Amino acid sequence: MEQKRIEGLWDCVFCGSRAIRARFATCPNCGKSRGIDTVFYLPEDTGEAALTEEQAAKTTDRPDWLCGYCDSYNRSDAAFCKKCGAPRSHSNEDYGTLHKDRD
Repeated sequence: MEQKRIEGLWDCVFCGSRAIRARFATCPNCGKSRGIDTVFYLPEDTGEAALTEEQAAKTTDRPDWLCGYCDSYNRSDAAFCKKCGAPRSHSNEDYGTLHKDRD
């Protein structure tokens, strides 16, 4: 059986936009960043939501992380914070750990 990666979705609590692709950390409609409490879900039609081979190659199994200086959300493959430029080595928490601690 062929494995496929499915991209999750999230909804913006600020403007109500729905089904925003998980790769986007900010809402494409209002520009607000998703929070650490954002709930992700899978699309109803996972067949159409499967990532192409090129898109899947850009994903990782490592957790995204929060900057220890400015608390900005960063992708797992980022070595530096996209907002303040701090190196990842200064981050003491990853996105997944924060969610686990809150549950």
